[in-house]
Amino acid sequence: MRNTLLYFLAALVIFPVMAQQQPEWQSQYAVGLNKLAPHTYVWPYQTVSDIRNGDYESSPYYMSLNGSWKFHWVKNPDNRPKDFYKPEFYTGGWADIQVPGNWERQGYGTAIYVNETYEFDDKLFHFKKNPPLVPYKENEVGSYRRTFTIPADWEDRRVVICCEGVISFYYIWVNGHLLGYNQGSKTPAEWDITDKLKKGENTVALEVYRWSAGSYLECQDMWRLSGIERDVYLYSTPKQYIADYKVTSSLDKQQYKEGIFGLEATIEGPSTSMTTFAYRLEDKTGKAVLQGEYPIKSKGLSHFLKLDEQSLSDVEVWSAEHPNLYTLILELKDVTGKVTELTGCEVGFRTSEIKDGRFCINGVPVLVKGTNRHEHSQLGRTVSKELMEKDIKLMKQHNINTVRNSHYPTHPYWYQLCDRYGLYMIDEANIESHGMGYGPASLAKDSTWLPAHMDRTQRMYERSKNHPAIVIWSLGNEAGNGINFERTYDWMKSVEKSRPVQYERAEQNYNTDIYCRMYRSVEELMAYARQTEPKVYRPFIMTEYLHTMGNSGGGLKEYMHVFETEPIVQGGCIWDWVDQSFREIDKDGKWYWSYGGDYGPKDVPSFGNFCCNGLVNAVREPHPHLIEVKKEYQYIKSALTDPKKLTVEVKNWYDFTNLNAYTLHWQVMGDDGKVIAEGTRKADCAPHEAVTFSLGAVKLPSTIREAYLNLSWTPDKATPFIGTHDEVAYDQFVLSANKGYRAPEIKLADKVKIDIDPATGALRSYIYKGKEMLSSPVVLSLYRPVTDNDSREKTGGAKVWRKEGLDNMIQKATFVKASETGGKAEVELWNAKGVKLGMATFVYTLQSNGALKVKTTFLPDTSAVTSLARVGLAFEMPYAYNKVSYLGRGEHETYIDRNQSGCIGIYHTDAERMFHYYVKPQATGNRTDVRWMELADEAREGLSFRSDKVFQFCVIPFTDSNVDKATHINKLERTGIINVHLDAEQSGVGTATCGPGVLPPYRVPVEKHTFEFMICPLNNSSLKIRQA
Repeated sequence: MRNTLLYFLAALVIFPVMAQQQPEWQSQYAVGLNKLAPHTYVWPYQTVSDIRNGDYESSPYYMSLNGSWKFHWVKNPDNRPKDFYKPEFYTGGWADIQVPGNWERQGYGTAIYVNETYEFDDKLFHFKKNPPLVPYKENEVGSYRRTFTIPADWEDRRVVICCEGVISFYYIWVNGHLLGYNQGSKTPAEWDITDKLKKGENTVALEVYRWSAGSYLECQDMWRLSGIERDVYLYSTPKQYIADYKVTSSLDKQQYKEGIFGLEATIEGPSTSMTTFAYRLEDKTGKAVLQGEYPIKSKGLSHFLKLDEQSLSDVEVWSAEHPNLYTLILELKDVTGKVTELTGCEVGFRTSEIKDGRFCINGVPVLVKGTNRHEHSQLGRTVSKELMEKDIKLMKQHNINTVRNSHYPTHPYWYQLCDRYGLYMIDEANIESHGMGYGPASLAKDSTWLPAHMDRTQRMYERSKNHPAIVIWSLGNEAGNGINFERTYDWMKSVEKSRPVQYERAEQNYNTDIYCRMYRSVEELMAYARQTEPKVYRPFIMTEYLHTMGNSGGGLKEYMHVFETEPIVQGGCIWDWVDQSFREIDKDGKWYWSYGGDYGPKDVPSFGNFCCNGLVNAVREPHPHLIEVKKEYQYIKSALTDPKKLTVEVKNWYDFTNLNAYTLHWQVMGDDGKVIAEGTRKADCAPHEAVTFSLGAVKLPSTIREAYLNLSWTPDKATPFIGTHDEVAYDQFVLSANKGYRAPEIKLADKVKIDIDPATGALRSYIYKGKEMLSSPVVLSLYRPVTDNDSREKTGGAKVWRKEGLDNMIQKATFVKASETGGKAEVELWNAKGVKLGMATFVYTLQSNGALKVKTTFLPDTSAVTSLARVGLAFEMPYAYNKVSYLGRGEHETYIDRNQSGCIGIYHTDAERMFHYYVKPQATGNRTDVRWMELADEAREGLSFRSDKVFQFCVIPFTDSNVDKATHINKLERTGIINVHLDAEQSGVGTATCGPGVLPPYRVPVEKHTFEFMICPLNNSSLKIRQA
């Protein structure tokens, strides 16, 4: 292992003279000084049980330095306290700061969010990008200091200080002695401080620079923050210690049942007598399945051991579905047999390979049902263990099997969780030079940056090489391609024999084992699958797709169809897991989500809310599109092949689990909400196979128009995050019953009175029992409050809607005929600029049962209108009628291209719950495939709405114009109304913020539309029937 670093270390000595004229933080070569060579974690453990639990923090030879540090901050490096590292320097007047935690989140400097540019490449900092140089006078410096006392039982032992993550560049001292420096903020840097320590109080100091040459390689799509953002700690080893080890835990390549175990270890440091290196591999019961001891001669300071590979029959294999782990215990023993050092890790036996052009785990082709995950919390990029546990819990509960660490190695606890609970991981080097582009200026093509590229790649690999969860290595992200990535690929392939290596910008060049282009359309996926020149020999797994910014995630069904039908197209990782927003409080005490541009001066560089693309919000509350992901990613999928006998074909998409591990709960429910038949069923079906069975004919009553066959699968055995009552997969099928059935009419207590506006042709009054039900007229609606995707839609979308004036449309009546029993209105539709957008006809028929039928015909002028957000009716009602009941897809928000997760049923909610708080307010709350909808007050009086066809609707407590203009949720204002939309059609949401827009089947056609709604008073008796 040590030899693998030789040519990299040789590169570091080639240090141009001109680089020495600048401070180290202005040089691409200054990746570190005096750092220990990268290695796997060799934390000391107190007991074998602690190794199994990953609890190194309980060891008496571990000391955390997290907590309160003394802190001083300056805007200009020349003003920093240059001698602060000296123990005698007085810091009594300094502030306290919490470590870990970015200083911008603790009151210092400005949090800046940009995407692919360098934040310092801006007039605000009087600087243009010029690698490796960064601004000097504007480069903030944070000076950190604290003291610690070494325990008495650490005497005569080796002591190491570890900084897990500090951004961007820092010098470090102990007791006034310079240990060295580091740039590269996402992998640990360690120094041996044994000879710098003293008895009693010791002082550690870090001088941290906001920017450095390393910033050119950390141009990721994230908040640009500074400071100590991960743990700082000490650990102690004996003078002779285990410096590194590498585990081989593979399987035979024929049957993938026999485990192959190998071990390499490096022992360093002096010993006065013969010592012994011992290993033991235990299964989950604590039984030793392999073990051995090897003498280490006292001569020399470094000893390398390579054990012969051994086989292990009937090994319990590791996979994301079944994360079986063994525990590797490593010990050093003195001449008497006393254990002087105890370390180790969890081991999983598995293979990860490209086999016959497909990505395989344990010999089986798998679909990557993944997500990208940035580290984000209210503290910045410091994420607590509790938040990491919440992340993996939600991922497992929503059928996600893969996580890409975007775009850097993450906190070590995340790897333990993925090993333990089963998530495939793509670990990615902390390299993105996006701001330099992909052309000749790309740093990928500049070999002077090779040492920095290599250091980051090697430190990622060496730190995490023993984790079974890592199934793919990634060389970086959006940094162009060139000699530097060719060399890092070559190095990875020279040391890594058990995992593929990928790099997105390599495209179809040699230096990637996986074709992993991001944000490709369905058509592009299909084109690759059909490609003959050059011949396809690599799987296509998108590093990023389905950009879920705001109200998003449309079109996942179409992606999954390709993943499940094209063998070489094997999925991808959704962008991304969590909104990078912060919860703030305004001067009036209202909370809101912040995003780029909300901090600092008005002209601060910003990409707005482009950092808010999560499946969950910043506090890990799911967005509606996460529910769609769970549905589409589910591993059990059914098709109804015979509606009479209720015959279903079930496909088992699990890779290593028979369906007999689950129970099917089936139910036939009528459209009146009553259960007609139900039962349970077991199925024996091997992975990737299908089984067909009948549930038996069910007689449907004549008093319903349709029924719904609901299939729900639950596990027979609980796993850590999924109980035996938790649904892991479900499907629904509509069964036709008595289509001609009509519910008996309920006699009204009073007559309905209506009024039609002669100027607009709109229904402006609807009175029942002396109460006005409308707060605004019922008008034609063609626009919706813009979603993030609408703003970037290439075909139509917000720019077109606003340009054509759909957001401020005026109805002008050309003919109105009205009476107590109805009327007719012919209207012209104009925008505010006086351009005619089309015509509409409204026919109002008030029936004897009190139902008002509103038949609408809309004819657009296609010379003025080229795109529509929706076609339907819009109006407002008093807020008292905010209680909502409906028969349609629910219970969450759905859109026409994101509604597979919604099951048809009767749901009860209200206008407040229907409004989902995306970071930036936008269209929300829609429901699809609706049969009827009712709005009621506390007395259960209100209005019901029906149509001769299924329709869409939403009810929210804010006006469209308020939602459309509000930049943050604290700008939303309630005005005593509910805002109602009844839509014949509405556009899907797509993923146009980065990727395909709304697909053609989900766009609203610009053509003649005719639709009708029945509006009827709602008696409390009829509402009771609905709620029964």
